[in-house]
Amino acid sequence: MSTAKPPDPTTCVEAGTWTALPVAPPAVTTLDFATVSSAANAAILAAGKMTVHMVGCAGDPEVSGPGLAVANGMASQVNPPSGGTAVTPSFLYHLGDIAYTESGTTMTAALWEQQFFAQYRSYAANGTPLPIFALAGNHDGRGGTPPDTEAFHFLQNFCGTPGTVSPDNTGDPARTEMCQPYPYWLLDTPYAYFIGLYTNVANGGILDDPNASPDPTTGPQYQWLVTQLTNCKAPGANGITKAVLLLMHYPPYSGAANFTQRGDPTLGQSTGAANAVPIAMLLQKAFAAAGRIPDAIFCAHAHLYQRLTIAYTDASGNATQQVPLLIAGAGGHTQLEVMGEACSGQPGSVPTPPFDIFAAGNIPKGLTAPSNGSITLERYFDGANQSAQPYGFLRVTVTPTSLTCEYFTIDCDASGAVVGPLTRSDSVTVDLTTHLITT
Repeated sequence: MSTAKPPDPTTCVEAGTWTALPVAPPAVTTLDFATVSSAANAAILAAGKMTVHMVGCAGDPEVSGPGLAVANGMASQVNPPSGGTAVTPSFLYHLGDIAYTESGTTMTAALWEQQFFAQYRSYAANGTPLPIFALAGNHDGRGGTPPDTEAFHFLQNFCGTPGTVSPDNTGDPARTEMCQPYPYWLLDTPYAYFIGLYTNVANGGILDDPNASPDPTTGPQYQWLVTQLTNCKAPGANGITKAVLLLMHYPPYSGAANFTQRGDPTLGQSTGAANAVPIAMLLQKAFAAAGRIPDAIFCAHAHLYQRLTIAYTDASGNATQQVPLLIAGAGGHTQLEVMGEACSGQPGSVPTPPFDIFAAGNIPKGLTAPSNGSITLERYFDGANQSAQPYGFLRVTVTPTSLTCEYFTIDCDASGAVVGPLTRSDSVTVDLTTHLITT
């Protein structure tokens, strides 16, 4: 008689707990891009459009090839690209998990130098580093032994002092500390607002302390989000109603086989986790409270690429808004995840896209679709083929009337060696006048 134990169905549940940031939010959490680079801001206005890069989960303390390949792929687009709607990128917005520790160790300056400063040394125009902004992912916010906590290094490098070379940066004195106001913050640019959330380090993502805010809608970051969405409805100084882009590390929705567990914050180890709700439910409440749904949502955490569509309809079933949700977590951390792998590590099931994730997916407890909407997985790229894993990044172009998101891939084998060219593998465009997807 066999004594083998059945597979544990919760193997992929993360051990991180909700962790308070070491500093309180400042009075001002908005950063005007013009104060970071007046020349780049003027170039955006002159072009009548702006292009930015986005990537997540880019660090790896052991295998550097894929992260460098992705970083160099973005750098190759700094010169004016030919064709399409894109212009020279103004900056990179990192979607979190910038630097990872080695197993059983705390964060160090050397790990940041290796996985961030050295990796993005080529991300420059004519020798001048392009700005890099960031969210803190779950690997950027954990504790440790002070001062070498993950949160300390993130705050030092991204919420630092302009003109100062970080102690973590030992090889690129031209790139100085970024001046973000806080780990959750608003970036104001000529054609778009970038609302960045901090989803902490707990399984599934949590905005606020579930002990201090048993009703999560009373939490300070949730209320901050509602305020930002409300304020972003008004036209900017140039008279243009800007696109609203929401950025966060943990995906609110996913078509992956393990999302039942990976998207459930009550499965985490945070005290008060029983009070937590799937982060998508809070987003739905915030959108309704503010009367403003973002034009696109960007996230990472899962080491792969997914494009989903959040579609809203009126009482007659007519489409009123379609929101691309892009998971861009294939920035370099090896190995890429497999969409069809269950939380237990056993083979799972993912239907062929497109499919409604609430009809055919794997949904965590407490998560429901918007009352007037649906969530469809449109396309994905994962690590099922170990010999050609599609690492990649997003290039996002915003005009006063359109938003185009392009996904570029670079195949690497299991050892991290590049085995394929930079390829434009996916694209979606939103008409910002109708708020509907056109391509």
